[in-house]
Amino acid sequence: MAQEGHEELSARELEILEQVATGATNQQIALSLRISVNTVKAHLRNIFAKLGVESRTEATLYAIQHGLIAVARPEEVALAQPENPSARAFSLEEVWRLARGPRLALLAVILAVLAAVVWPNARASAPKPAGYLVDEPRPSSAEREVSASSRWRNKAQMPTPRGRFAQAEVGGIIYVISGLTDEGWTARVEAYDPSQDLWARRASKPTAVANVGAVAVNGLIYVPGGLGEDDRVRDVLEVYDPLADAWSTHHPLPHPLCAYAIAPYGAGFYLFGGWDGSAYQNRTYYYDATTDSWREEAPLSYARAFAAAVTVEDRIYLLGGYDGERTLRTCESYTPGSAEPWQEHTPMRFARAGHAAAAVLGNLYVIGGGWDEPLAYNERYDVKNDAWSSFDSPIVGPWRALGVSPISSGDGTFLYAVGGWNGRYLSSVKAYQAVFRIYVP
Repeated sequence: MAQEGHEELSARELEILEQVATGATNQQIALSLRISVNTVKAHLRNIFAKLGVESRTEATLYAIQHGLIAVARPEEVALAQPENPSARAFSLEEVWRLARGPRLALLAVILAVLAAVVWPNARASAPKPAGYLVDEPRPSSAEREVSASSRWRNKAQMPTPRGRFAQAEVGGIIYVISGLTDEGWTARVEAYDPSQDLWARRASKPTAVANVGAVAVNGLIYVPGGLGEDDRVRDVLEVYDPLADAWSTHHPLPHPLCAYAIAPYGAGFYLFGGWDGSAYQNRTYYYDATTDSWREEAPLSYARAFAAAVTVEDRIYLLGGYDGERTLRTCESYTPGSAEPWQEHTPMRFARAGHAAAAVLGNLYVIGGGWDEPLAYNERYDVKNDAWSSFDSPIVGPWRALGVSPISSGDGTFLYAVGGWNGRYLSSVKAYQAVFRIYVP
């Protein structure tokens, strides 16, 4: 039974509800709105919860009864074939009577025909890179067994399996923020303590977003932009204080962005490329945390999204990505303040997008990726010698939209690879020992 009052539906949820009323399948809705079936399912779960209903038929009835979707007056809608001499109009009163009987299947057919007459054309959202902003369920590749001889170690699993989240480290604690789950968008923040191998909940992010990144600057975690659950790209800049376990809002981005590459630099951070809701971007933005202000700098050579950025001394390395047509192998560096800030380097061995990267002792470690083709290995870049090599991966095939953070301990430096997508959202935490520390008596 639907509740008397309902939580307000977003514009995208109303859009999907209108199509549900036409009898459209999830696949048809996804195709019309240029989103994934998984996203449609997530929206439907939210719609049912907000309306207090349990089925598509109940949702349609509730929407008509409460005026959530426009419907022609009953006497104006003929439901029979034009050539049928016995054709007549069904009133809503008759529809409600049918709903109280056992013939809900017939009711669904009547409503579908009614809606098909009233809503002949569903509204379409702005074009977007299908299959790149959301994930489609598919058979997952097997995770490799981590052997005793491997540098990889299995750690305590993340409480909420997810991908496309923001990840940052402050004070030896790794924070996983927002992202996509099997239920859709989440605002959850979960913190992992590697020294204890334990997870804990923290204050949720005010705005649930996906395809988002994070960076730590002076003990605070900055999370710019992202794709909202209404499929709108955001310009919001939300900042988390781990000590206070509290969020605040700072100056918004100059331009809405998601799927950008992010890296700390000086008293702020850089954003490279991304998707703005209608096109891939080649813009470079710098945020100065001391003045809470943005400025635009030298653009990328070409637009791309889903790249990874890593800061090494006075340079920021930009790795891989997707340009709207292909996944990239590119390795470039950006030197702020230089007359010619962009420089090309030896490309990666494999094309990657949606990967994560980190720097340890003059080496860049690139983990995951794999959109257009499965990947079996990760890669290491020797900055000094401009050379790439491969190292093993605990997951074979697509492993994207994950997070990686380097953490030093008494045993050495570990790269903690968290969550991501492998045909399903992962909760796994894999620790790779990049540096060994040996004590000599």
